[in-house]
Amino acid sequence: MKRFVDFLKNKNGNIAITAVIAMIPILSAVSAATDWSAFSRQRSAIQQSLDAAALASARELSGIGENEDVLLKAYAKNFFEANVETNVDLSTIDFSFNITHGDTSVEPPIPTTIELTATLNYDTVFAPIMGIDEITADITSQISVGNRSVEIALVMDNSGSMSSNSRLSIMQTTTKALVSSIFTAGSYSEIIDPVKFSVVPFAGMVNIGTNNKNQTWFDKNGWSSIHHENFNWDTYQTTNTTAYQYSGSTVTGFKEQINGSWEWLTRLDVFDLLNEEWDGCVEMRPWPYNSTDDVVSINQSYTSVQSAFNADGNSETNNNGADALFVPTFAPDTSSQKYTYKNYGNYYTYNDTYSFSNSYINDFYIKNGIQFATNAAPESSDFVNPTFNPNQKGSTDQINRQGWMFKYQSGKASSPLTSSKGPNYYCTTPAITELTDTKATVDSAINAMQANGTTNIQQGLTWGWRSLSDNAPFTGGRPNDDARNMKYIILLTDGNNYYPANSTPNLTGYGAWGYAHPSQNRWNEGLTSSDLSGTIYESTFFDSTPESHSDTEAIMNAHTLQSCNNAKADGVSIFTIAFDVSSGSSVKSLLEACSGSGIQDGQLIVKNAEFYYDVNGDNLDDAMASIAAQIGDLRIIK
Repeated sequence: MKRFVDFLKNKNGNIAITAVIAMIPILSAVSAATDWSAFSRQRSAIQQSLDAAALASARELSGIGENEDVLLKAYAKNFFEANVETNVDLSTIDFSFNITHGDTSVEPPIPTTIELTATLNYDTVFAPIMGIDEITADITSQISVGNRSVEIALVMDNSGSMSSNSRLSIMQTTTKALVSSIFTAGSYSEIIDPVKFSVVPFAGMVNIGTNNKNQTWFDKNGWSSIHHENFNWDTYQTTNTTAYQYSGSTVTGFKEQINGSWEWLTRLDVFDLLNEEWDGCVEMRPWPYNSTDDVVSINQSYTSVQSAFNADGNSETNNNGADALFVPTFAPDTSSQKYTYKNYGNYYTYNDTYSFSNSYINDFYIKNGIQFATNAAPESSDFVNPTFNPNQKGSTDQINRQGWMFKYQSGKASSPLTSSKGPNYYCTTPAITELTDTKATVDSAINAMQANGTTNIQQGLTWGWRSLSDNAPFTGGRPNDDARNMKYIILLTDGNNYYPANSTPNLTGYGAWGYAHPSQNRWNEGLTSSDLSGTIYESTFFDSTPESHSDTEAIMNAHTLQSCNNAKADGVSIFTIAFDVSSGSSVKSLLEACSGSGIQDGQLIVKNAEFYYDVNGDNLDDAMASIAAQIGDLRIIK
């Protein structure tokens, strides 16, 4: 300090002159940096307010009409000035408004365009010492109004927790308001059917509709590698000739010769054995198809189906085309805990090791309805595998009884079978409403939603994406190369991905992922660090045999984000809403990462938009109104 004071007191001319000369560029640089930082903050604030005013003006245009330019200019200026940050001096801004009315008589129609410009004249504070008294910038926001179409998938959480705090009814009310707003905005477009919605209620599963079981993309032959999980066809009783089809060691088809004709036996046939109808839910396809819009037609040979996606050299193990088929859910009859044991002519009933949650048939009934003792073979000897030994009891063999087929042939299922017990276990949601331009149909689908079941966000997201596609399974969407069409998903959930876990050998309850049992574990496929490169889950450890809710949640989150990124890369923009979600919940970071603009030709389709919302209670209506304003048949184009 003393040396510094001595320096200041030093009257030596050489030192003073040198110091002054050295300080000039330093002071100039500091001055310029200070002014430029303040100018940049103001310019950014003005841009945000200008974008908001342009969007609001375009929305206002639909209300006041095309010939009220003076009123619209006043509205735009007032909106802009009311939303500029208070640290911006309005007297330093020159605001201008320009509207170019479109021409609908030409092809393609020319849209109406609104352009707002704010010229910022920033008076510098320090830079005048460098001769810079003012910095000027022209800031522009431009909106194209009308003459384009939108297709929107409403992917709405229908899990049981949505019944709490009136969440379901709030969601229904606010969603219908969004639908009404966008249909109104669409009425000013010159395009035929400018607004279409699909409705995808999701819980633990998604219901695609029973009317689709005869479609070519549906696994009517049992060819997918997951189709025969939990089915041991060796235990099927028949005197007819039967045959297996394999891919490696995996059964990819089982058929029976009936009256001289071969018939594939599938999950739908097992429903028939129970005199029960399939309710319309489907399982998650094996990776990578669980997160894609790929589809294959079953109207060709099995070899052709299997190799449908192998042109890039991928092996069938990792890219089996038959796995792109959609498989109906079938919750198997889980093992009975009680079994009967015969000893010296006497019968005794004991409890086995595990208690399963979805036992709806006694394990020890055969095709003719006769019950047999655990250590005594049934009278019938017509099993597909004549060496089959039904003497299976205890913890080791209890899981094997889950796959016995003759119990379904017995006609002894408990009654009634529902979504709470039986093969349709956890299929709780109404069916998807495909893209429609009829508002009443959309409203009816929203009104039909109900809160029941668990949460599988990926199922909802992927079926929302598929509902927008011009590709099967649903083909109502416009082609992706239609430059005047925008595709959106609005995804709302009130909680984390959730899969029922338990302490049985299955490790989990049955759901759209099947079980986590090691013999059928497809949970971790596609979750290597390279698969997740660049995502928030890139360095995450995933338990290879998920046995807890936290294990399954982490895996489901990573797969969900893969699906989101694939949908965005396909040109679909995604709005996500965390509705009444607890603080610290992992789903918030998932939803934020999932949201964003679709991409075409490597470029974002929608700029300057807000895609992620974290709201509680009645604030949902503000989120829906904001989304409606951004979608409402307009977009920032500059």
